[in-house]
Formats: sequence, structure tokens, C-alpha cells
Amino acid sequence: MESISGTIKKNHPWSWINSYAALRSDGYALLASLLQGPPSEVMMEILMTLYWDAGLPEKLENAFAALKLAGQAFQPAAVQKEYNRLFIGLGCGRIIPYESWYTEKKIQSAPLAALRADLMHIGIVRQADWHDSEDHAGALCEIMAIITRKQSGIDYVEQTAFFNRHITPWMMHLFSDIEEAANGAFYRSAGRFGGSFLETESVFLPDAAKNHNFTGEGE
Repeated sequence: MESISGTIKKNHPWSWINSYAALRSDGYALLASLLQGPPSEVMMEILMTLYWDAGLPEKLENAFAALKLAGQAFQPAAVQKEYNRLFIGLGCGRIIPYESWYTEKKIQSAPLAALRADLMHIGIVRQADWHDSEDHAGALCEIMAIITRKQSGIDYVEQTAFFNRHITPWMMHLFSDIEEAANGAFYRSAGRFGGSFLETESVFLPDAAKNHNFTGEGE
């Protein structure tokens, strides 16, 4: 199967950049909401009405369309049960969505310490009401949603460095595991979307850091 990178280079040579740059923060925020807990009825309604501009890489567009269809097909109660089955309980859920676990098979280990140092460097402080560790996949997607906003003042070079240190080493693997474990239910589409989104991000960021060293486009 051809990658997003190969498809872009052959058929869509960077024509998608502006459209994608404008929605990066929203994409990360959507992933954060799906990973931090089961989506509420309100969140499912938002998902079903969410619209992204055309012109994105086809693989990402298709994955987003499939996620919206899944939002229409599954009731919130069923999605909550699926989320609990996949993620709830250390050693009980089928998936343990932490950077430390995926990279070292430990909880709250060296990757978390490195992440906390990087967060201190860029000025992001843990919220008092967040009771999980910062290397949870949902927390990391929320952090990426913050730093990809224009007002964050964090340029593409620093965004790329953070992505390469804390997203690239493991999160594609996580979304692949989610897609495989969900057995055709809602989170199978969520895993597919997450993987396609991060694959697009991995193509976008190096070029943005090299040629457009300014802060993100999201508001």
C-alpha cells in the first residue's frame, strides 16, 4: 500500500499544505478528545457535523470520512463500552496508551521525565484537574493542539523537534493497535484516522520547518 508521502509526491505536490496547516490544531484536539475518554453525545454530534476543506491527501480525507460515518453508526453508550474495553484499567484494558509503556514497557519512566523537561522548556504547565500522567496519548495530542496554534508562539522547528521526540517513536504504533483491537467498531475508524493524521503530519512538518519557519496556522 502506498504511503501518504508517496501519493503526495506523485499526485499532489504540496498543493494541500495550506488546507492542512489550517486544521492541524483541530485534528489534534479531536484525537485528544477521543483518547482521553469516551466521546459524549455532544462530542459525537460535533463529529458528525465537522467539516474540513477539500484538498487534503486522499488517505487522510478517506479516514476522516470513515470516522464521521462511524460516529453516525454507533450510539454513545456503545462507544463508551468500547472505550472502557480498550483502555480502562492498567493491565485490564487491551491497550495502555502511554509513551513510557510503548517505548520502555514501563509506566512513568524516563520518557515521562524527558517530556516534563520539554514541557517546562516550552512553558506548558500541567493542569490541576488532569489526574493522568503527561505521556498519555490524549494528553500529548492536547499538547500538540496547543503548540500548533498561532498564538502559542512555537515555530515549526520546535514543533518538529517535539513531534520527533514524543510522537514519532510510538504513537503510530498505538493507532495501529487501536485499529486492530477495535474489531470494526467505532475506535477502529478512530485508529485509522489517527494513523493517517500523524502520517500526514510527518510529511508536513519537515518541509514546514525547512521552508516556513513561522508559527502554526491554527487560531
